[in-house]
Order: sequence, then structure tokens, then C-alpha cells
Amino acid sequence: MLAVVQMLIIVALAPLVQGAMKRLRARLQGRPGPSIIQPYRDLAKLWGKEAALPEGTSIITICAPGLSLGVALTFAAALPFAGPTAISIVDIVALAFLLGLGRFVLALAALDTRSAFAGMASSREMTFASLVEPALLVALLGGAALGHGTSFAALRMAPFGLAGTLAFGAFFLVLLAETARIPVDNQETHYELTMIHEGLVLEYASWQLAMLQLATYIRQLSFLLLSTLLLPGGFSVWLAPFWVISIAGAITLVETMFAKLRLFEVPQLLTTAFLLAVTSIGLRLFGAMV
Repeated sequence: MLAVVQMLIIVALAPLVQGAMKRLRARLQGRPGPSIIQPYRDLAKLWGKEAALPEGTSIITICAPGLSLGVALTFAAALPFAGPTAISIVDIVALAFLLGLGRFVLALAALDTRSAFAGMASSREMTFASLVEPALLVALLGGAALGHGTSFAALRMAPFGLAGTLAFGAFFLVLLAETARIPVDNQETHYELTMIHEGLVLEYASWQLAMLQLATYIRQLSFLLLSTLLLPGGFSVWLAPFWVISIAGAITLVETMFAKLRLFEVPQLLTTAFLLAVTSIGLRLFGAMV
């Protein structure tokens, strides 16, 4: 029951977080920016339109929005804020496989539309996924290096220190990639030759696009909450919102200060995240041995 309540709260607040980040980014760039409730208006407008898909698409394209939203809702419900039971039973590896399933469904649907730009975005998404997912796993499994298992309880047992700082730094880079943020991707552009996430949903419209956008907002807030688990006090339902606001502000600041990387430079950034995560595990193991 608590997991369902947690999921509903995340669903309700996810568009607000997206709107607040867009508003803050606009203000930092000297623009007034949209209202923080604009994502709610966009979703309501899309829900009222009739669906339209390219001719010749299969059931994969039709089912992809629902599957993507289902994966995002499961991700939101699985976060270990619903009580001690969730902390002990939710497995980090299983969560990574769940996120991989959502990525696979979107990439497959993009290929099914037979659009050149959607296929190009699908190729880029899967290429970057091969670098993002190892860094994500290693950053979260730092606590398991001390023999505490692969549940979220292992993160609570792992000390912070320098190793925890490196693990959070690795996860922050992963967070930029998973939420389609600069310098990996840019949510504000629809330039076909550079977009990645937007390219995957290029052929969708109406309520199907609304489902995909809502799934994106939910995944973003869920990743922000997941990142707090690597910080001191991150498991506290009272301290976690403070960390979420701080991390969201840091992401917006990064987007304002840096430009989007060239596609061939993104793997270097993701490789850096993986090396930071591996180094954090090495430091924890060294600390345990000495």
C-alpha cells in the first residue's frame, strides 16, 4: 500500500519538477521562461487529441507508450522510501534490468516506425546505453563490495567518505544521460541530426505522446530520488526532498554553463562515470582490508 502511495505522489509531482527545472534554466539564461505548471497543461492538451501513427507500423509501436509508462511507474513504486520492507527486498540489479527493458521497448518502437531519424536516435540510444548501464550498476553496487548484498540496504550500510563522493559523481553523470540533459542530450531542441530521446518519440502524437512524456517525467524524478540514496541521509523521507531540490538545481546549472557535447565525445564522459564508480569500489575494498 505504501508503495502505491509513493508511486502516486511521484506521478503527481513529476511534471512539476520538470516545469521548475525549465523555469530555473530560463531564468539563469535571462529569459522569463514558462510557468512551472506548463507540463500539466501540455499533458492535458495532448490527452484530448486523437492518436495518429505512420502507416505500416506493427503492434510494437502501439504498445510501446503503455509499456514505457508501466516501466516508469514500476520504477517509482520500487524506490525504497515506502518502508523498511522495500529497502530489503528491492534488488539493484533487477532495477537496472527494468530500466533496460524500458529503453529496449522505446528503441524497438522507434525502429518499427521506419523513420530515418527515429532509427538514428535508436542507434545512438543503445550505443550510449552500453556505457550508461555499467556505470549505473557499479555506482549503485558500491555497498556490495563490502559483502552486504545487492539490495538497497547495502547502500545504507556503505560509508560515504571519498568513495561515496566518487560514487555520487559517477551517478550524477549517469543521471545527465538518463534524463536527456546537457551535455549528453538537449530536451529543448528538435534538430534531427543531434537529438536522441526526442528522436525516439518523433512519430508519436496525442495521448500516446502524453504517456511517453509522463513516463519521462516520472523516470526523471525517480532518478533524482535514487541519486539521493548515495548521499548522507538520503534514505530519510524528510531529507530526500532537500537533496532532490539541490541535485535538480545542480543539473540546471550544468545545462546553463556547458554546451552539448559532440556525439563522439559523449562516450568519453560516460567512460569517466564508469571509472569513477570502479574507483569508489576500490577505495571501499581497500578501506575494508586495512
